[in-house]
Amino acid sequence: MRLILLGSMLLLAGKAAAAPGRILHFSDVHLNISETLNPEDSARIPIRYFSDAPLALLESALSYAKQHVTSDPEVFLYTGDHAAHGLFTDEYIAKAVETNVHAMENYYPPKTQDGGILETTAIIGNADGNPDYHMEVTDPATETNPTIELISKVWEDSLSDVKMDLLNRRGYLRYALDKKLHVITLNTVPYSPSHLPDTSEQPDPFGQFAWLDETLAELQEAGKFAYIAGHIAPIVDSYGGNPQWHPKYIVKYKNIVGKYADVIKAQFFGHVHSIEFRVPVETLGGVGHVDDAFQLLPMYVSGSISPLFGNNPSFMVWDFDTETYEILDYAVYGSDIAESDPQLNWKLLFQASKVYGLASLSGKDLTDFVQRTQQNVSLLEDYYWNMKARSPNSLPCSDAQCYAKTLCTLKWWTTKGEFLACLDTAQMMLANRATDIDQAASPEHAAAAISSSSGSSSQQEMAAKDVFMTIGSTALATATAVAGVAVIMQLLKRNGIFKNRAQYQNVLSTL
Repeated sequence: MRLILLGSMLLLAGKAAAAPGRILHFSDVHLNISETLNPEDSARIPIRYFSDAPLALLESALSYAKQHVTSDPEVFLYTGDHAAHGLFTDEYIAKAVETNVHAMENYYPPKTQDGGILETTAIIGNADGNPDYHMEVTDPATETNPTIELISKVWEDSLSDVKMDLLNRRGYLRYALDKKLHVITLNTVPYSPSHLPDTSEQPDPFGQFAWLDETLAELQEAGKFAYIAGHIAPIVDSYGGNPQWHPKYIVKYKNIVGKYADVIKAQFFGHVHSIEFRVPVETLGGVGHVDDAFQLLPMYVSGSISPLFGNNPSFMVWDFDTETYEILDYAVYGSDIAESDPQLNWKLLFQASKVYGLASLSGKDLTDFVQRTQQNVSLLEDYYWNMKARSPNSLPCSDAQCYAKTLCTLKWWTTKGEFLACLDTAQMMLANRATDIDQAASPEHAAAAISSSSGSSSQQEMAAKDVFMTIGSTALATATAVAGVAVIMQLLKRNGIFKNRAQYQNVLSTL
């Protein structure tokens, strides 16, 4: 009897200690090769901040991941933008995509008849068109797409003939990881306000929304699950609160995925070169839902290998439960870029569960985290610093405006108006809290403060620290911030991420 009980306990312990599955997530390499297309010329391109990534930087990251992080992940995920920013020839774009994909396949061979892992690198970013954000919108039922065909040849060996044909027609696919889980990859370029030619009058470019709805319904009927991945996330960005999709497309996407919370286990995107997540808010750009079955899940956004915006190059590893497919945790690996050799020193930068005190990445736990940040700006500072992979170029976040912006960035808004309203509310909340604490620190409250317990004293010390950090910002930091923002805004304008506010007025009026 004791042996049976002992065996049962060991079996349960084994299940509890089962190793999680792993997703190795790279994004936004923006491979910087020479315009001569000569490998020797490309090899001489330096690794430096505020420039896109040469091949040496990518291979350094891949080598470190292979040797020190995970040699055999369940999924190798790449969420788009293979080519560098700039004006190039079609030949250059195709060569950059080819070189980028082959580099990743050299370290992580794709799943074929000979084995390998599930590789999902056929996600198209805005930089993979010529010019940037360009993609013809064609009818998948009748023709292949010339923009996609320009770069797709590199996937001929890793995709089946059927998937290759679908990729060339529409740019989105579906992969089976195992009998229960599918990975859905989206073509997000046509949804961007920067997309060329402007096709925003189309309700469903490439028929992708209809396909997504049908695919998720099919998986739901079969009792299966899905991860969704794409390049541009359906969010407002953390730079200026600008929608990265036309808001009407964000609403449509939310209305679809909200019906399948029991199917969708994660949503992974890239594009903004910043490590972020979004928790749902109660309304969808003014569209409310009373159906209890409707539920939006958190969205995850990856950092980048490219250090174009002064961020540290980074990649991520997602842990998931191999039975439920729930995302359990994520870790970020990155490196500063030194001016002397060796330039790179890859290491684990942080693990979400530890730095944010998260039991999981569920919607409840992430929502609880957002609520905790409203009471403790130290958490906001940590999140802000981690967004750019702890880059030495990050401007300090030590005033109410930065705290409010970071807090509002954590929420999954649809329009810029919602984001700006959040900023107003958050700054008012922080100002009121600072006033309350100032009053509590006045002489008439001194006796009560002295008689408080040691635990309360510790809390007051933390609160005082938060207030001083909220209202105290040196002139040097302010001057540095102004100069830094000017540089970053120019980069964002040049590369299509930051747009003038007027661009969105016509779009918002259609909601």
